[in-house]
Amino acid sequence: MEELSPSIGRRIRIFRRARGLTIQALADSIHKSKATVSKYENGEIVMDVASLYDVAGVLGVQPDQLLPAAGSGAAERTAGVPFFFKGLTQFYMYMFDGRNRQLARSVIDVLSQTGNAIYKVMMYMNVGSYEEYQRCETTYRGWMKHYDALTNLTFRNQDTPMEQYTINILASYLDAEVKWGLACGISSRPLMPTAAKVLIAKKPLRETEELNRELHISKEDIRVLKLYNMFCVM
Repeated sequence: MEELSPSIGRRIRIFRRARGLTIQALADSIHKSKATVSKYENGEIVMDVASLYDVAGVLGVQPDQLLPAAGSGAAERTAGVPFFFKGLTQFYMYMFDGRNRQLARSVIDVLSQTGNAIYKVMMYMNVGSYEEYQRCETTYRGWMKHYDALTNLTFRNQDTPMEQYTINILASYLDAEVKWGLACGISSRPLMPTAAKVLIAKKPLRETEELNRELHISKEDIRVLKLYNMFCVM
């Protein structure tokens, strides 16, 4: 519990600052003193469950977004978890965004198991730093489901429910440091359906020119697109 409280406190501070709230404003909203909320954020006192839900409600997040991911062994306790995802409670997604000519990095947290090979997940898209990745451009919540030949992630935009975002990853039963995937969603700049190839990694990658080139649509991608008349990631 001593290790849990500082972790919760850091997340509260990150989300509070992202929402532009002062400690006093958060304290007033949950009917606590400023000193109490400050101690929550510093991990000096343990929050009760009711207060955790109250804070999450004011910050506009799910309560389990304030909790650290389950232990590293949690993802291994159920048969059917493919090798690539065994033991992972967090992984990373990279794509090259042609709208602003920049690499976009995202963090995906595996929160809890909800069924046989089904996990609740959160995706923080276009993060500025890994230290405070919750302060991102867009937040998604959803589920990850493992099948024999495919892992499927389905998300809903936390602030704009009309947008659903999906990621399909082939052959996740084969272990590797990275996997290619196809991501589909709704662009807001401008508003339109989009599909992109993405690189899924177990650890943060070095953001080099070579990585940028790999994330660009290649001549082979275009050849396959013309062949099948659809954008494919193999």
